[in-house]
Amino acid sequence: MDLTGCLAVVTGAGAGLGEVVARAAAARGCRVLVADRDGEAAERVAAGLRTTGGRARGVACDVLLDDDLERLAAEADAEGGAALLVNNAGGWGDAPAQYPDADPDEWSAVLALNLRTPMLLLQRCLPGLRRHGGAVVNVASSGALGRAPYGSPPYGAAKAGLIRLTTSLGGPATGGVRVTCVVPGWVGLPRALEEWDALTVAERSGRPALVPSEHVAATVLDLAADDAPGGTVVELLDGTGRTVLAPDPA
Repeated sequence: MDLTGCLAVVTGAGAGLGEVVARAAAARGCRVLVADRDGEAAERVAAGLRTTGGRARGVACDVLLDDDLERLAAEADAEGGAALLVNNAGGWGDAPAQYPDADPDEWSAVLALNLRTPMLLLQRCLPGLRRHGGAVVNVASSGALGRAPYGSPPYGAAKAGLIRLTTSLGGPATGGVRVTCVVPGWVGLPRALEEWDALTVAERSGRPALVPSEHVAATVLDLAADDAPGGTVVELLDGTGRTVLAPDPA
């Protein structure tokens, strides 16, 4: 897939990993819709891309609101339709307690943010993606993997669902749109770097190395550009390499 001139929609792109993905997409020649619930942050990122020759526009979009998702998809359609959708927005939420002590509305919002939103936005953008023979890259998390206890059960469950959603769509259901997934470990963003620096040598020895955010972003763009088969999952767990899990035969 030639990314030059294609429209990339990146959610949660006003900061953090989403911003890094948006920059990487612009560097590969994409036109970028920088979507974030903080509209000012989204436009600030887009403006920065434009100053370096990129083509980008910020869009205020709270991905937990169906109307905002509809509007984001409509804005993509107005520019010819998305050829690349990066479902990056996610997180634990900001509830003071975790499941099972959290209120149902609080843990339901975490499930919605990390699973329902990617499903709905993919569905809304599907006509444009089909026209372009496009690609979707879902951003999951190592919190979805393994059998150890995890700090946010709804987040871990939703990200596990996102991986299975990806593999479930490896067949003909998407009409030629390739749906893939990247599963990063602890990404080396500013807050993670601060937390890493605060660890003792002994504590660091028991943890995988931070994954450079640029490594994650490059993998996202490679999955689209290299025509990875639908259902492909790439694990980036320790910053040293990639584990590519090809889809099982139909």
